[in-house]
Amino acid sequence: MAPNAGSEIVPQLNRDTSWPVWGQAAAVADLDAAVRRGPGHAYILSGPAQSGRRLSALEFARALCCTNPGPEGQSCRGCSICGRIERGVFPDVTVFDLASQAARDNDKSKNLTLNISTVRDISAAVAYRPAEAQWRVVIVDDAETMQETAQEAFLKTLEEPPSYVVLILLATDIETLLPTIISRCRVVRFGSSSPFEIRAALEASDVEPDRASHISDVAEGSMGWAFDSANDVSLVEVRVAAWQEAVDFVLADAYQRVVRAVLMADEFTKAREVVFARLHLLQAVWRSVLYVQQGVETSSLNKGVASRLDGFQGASSEDLVRAIRAVDTCVANLEANVRPRLAMESMVTAWPRVGL
Repeated sequence: MAPNAGSEIVPQLNRDTSWPVWGQAAAVADLDAAVRRGPGHAYILSGPAQSGRRLSALEFARALCCTNPGPEGQSCRGCSICGRIERGVFPDVTVFDLASQAARDNDKSKNLTLNISTVRDISAAVAYRPAEAQWRVVIVDDAETMQETAQEAFLKTLEEPPSYVVLILLATDIETLLPTIISRCRVVRFGSSSPFEIRAALEASDVEPDRASHISDVAEGSMGWAFDSANDVSLVEVRVAAWQEAVDFVLADAYQRVVRAVLMADEFTKAREVVFARLHLLQAVWRSVLYVQQGVETSSLNKGVASRLDGFQGASSEDLVRAIRAVDTCVANLEANVRPRLAMESMVTAWPRVGL
């Protein structure tokens, strides 16, 4: 069913794990085992955005601090500490991220990196002994945004943390972190969720089955996005429209491809993340065509490509792989500060001709 006014659909407990995290069985098992045997001093939860990393970090903290844990160490979710962690007001669990940094600095502009001041705040938080619980848990979200100087400063905190501290870094791309940081942490990897896992999570949270099935088909493996969509019906419509726009781009003739590439390049300076998201969709279209050609089972978005497969007649598997790699090269060039127009035009020039 659609959410009622004033209500919010949130993940319910997964009966297989007793955690409110779905589609990440291996990661949850690692963290659950750490609760039972005693935690290490530092963790990196690495994986895609909205894959359940932050929710898992908070549940890990709740299990470590709970005053009435279950027989396997899981949190009771009913005691005062569990409730305060849920509300973000428990003193022994602190979260740092770009949003808290902007609030501290009274900065209304978008913060793109965790700065030295935030690293100093993290170090100060680590120094305090826990007030109520056995552990002091410090969660650092957006860790991949720390510049090298900030990471070097953070490394000092990571090298000799107090025995009562558990540090948890959340990062979408672990490769952006210094090897010396990675080597001092236990890495727990998160991945994309399958449509089946997303549908099961939504139905367990009282989303009507037909709607759960539709959302899971277009979620592209993102459990967090799926729950956002269960609360906002427009998100699915926007994603489907964006997908169809990407298909139109790929099927355009050579001239129109260049025109669209130039327009997208001109947006890059003001809307980097939007452009990167559009590039991701363009690559997903090419990958979907490859899946369809190879007979791989795919989602309803990709089935939408299948319905227009005639437009891709003549494109070989080699052509499709070359197109996928061309998008990767474009992204790498943009991140290396190559001129956006040159990067975009080179990408579409490398694409095979289709739609003829």
